[in-house]
Amino acid sequence: MKKTLRKRKNPSLAGDGSYLLRTARTLEASRPDVAAMTAAAEEAAQRLASGGRLWATGPRPLVCEIMSRAGGFMMLRQLAKTPAKPGDVVLHFPEPKASLPRQADKAFVITLGGSSGPGHGFAHRAEAGDVSPTLATVILSWLFTGELIAALTRLGKMPVLYQSIGMYDGFPRIHRYKSGEIAFHGDKRVPPAAAGVLGRRYIDAVTGMLRRVEKEERRNLDRAGAWAREARAAGKRLFMYSMGHLFPDEIGETAIGRVFRSAVWHAGFIHFAKPDHVYRSGDLAVHIGYQHPPDELLQRARPAGARVVYVSLRADRDSARDPGVIRIDPMWDWPDACVPIEGYDVPALPASAVVNAAIAWEIYRLQALRG
Repeated sequence: MKKTLRKRKNPSLAGDGSYLLRTARTLEASRPDVAAMTAAAEEAAQRLASGGRLWATGPRPLVCEIMSRAGGFMMLRQLAKTPAKPGDVVLHFPEPKASLPRQADKAFVITLGGSSGPGHGFAHRAEAGDVSPTLATVILSWLFTGELIAALTRLGKMPVLYQSIGMYDGFPRIHRYKSGEIAFHGDKRVPPAAAGVLGRRYIDAVTGMLRRVEKEERRNLDRAGAWAREARAAGKRLFMYSMGHLFPDEIGETAIGRVFRSAVWHAGFIHFAKPDHVYRSGDLAVHIGYQHPPDELLQRARPAGARVVYVSLRADRDSARDPGVIRIDPMWDWPDACVPIEGYDVPALPASAVVNAAIAWEIYRLQALRG
């Protein structure tokens, strides 16, 4: 699997306005795909329920986004050198110049994001909102995940789902189920979920978050865009740090990375090294984060005179009244996964990548506006 993606074609800067609303339109345009996924999900579920394994293959950010995620399959593994068996299921994210790996030849293949491909193929709806194809494919992958979970429940099998490692039971849960080697619960029984319910709930939940960010954080987004334009006009440097599974590729390997210097910054995780950038007055540092604010970034950038924009659930109280700091609330909740399953202890399907990517692209869009 390639370590990086080639620079992707830039979605329209102006588009039809707010990238948040464009992403919401992409979600809505994907609604008919949920019903179309039922047959493929049920066929895949039969294989998994009979002992088959679940694999993913394709570009690094997409495989990383769907693996080890709150509300996602704990059994999911990256397809590497070991060939998949006839009873296995492979979630395949196609690349323009790379075919399906030979290791997947004997498996049941679900192709997500390409206009065509081996096995059952589902195309993304990027054109509906003029959004990043990768972002649209992430939406597609979580919709199919929801339908596959539901199909398994109709067979009397509840797959083990991750809980966010930001929750108290996140890491113990991983140990309890042996990092997914225990693929299904023997300790939990849930009622069968009807086809289409989880996917539609995901669309409703994430669309609601995007519209709430648009409504409640518009002033902050516009200010962030103005700060970026001012920094560029003055010849200052712009940074956009990020953390998570889809990131940093959705920044560094797209048009955003031609304007903002991209790097990983794991706020809230002390065992990860931080970038050693030195800041100067007038620079702008944006952090697309997760649950915790980027405290160290604020402590380093603000005394140097650089402005900071950060996205996180929790606010940094020490910079709450700092005129050189903007916090943007992404509106997803602490567990990240946002779709409840009746009778199950954790929600399914994470929202953070979709919402955070839409915010990152919106800041990029705003920095290019004139006036």
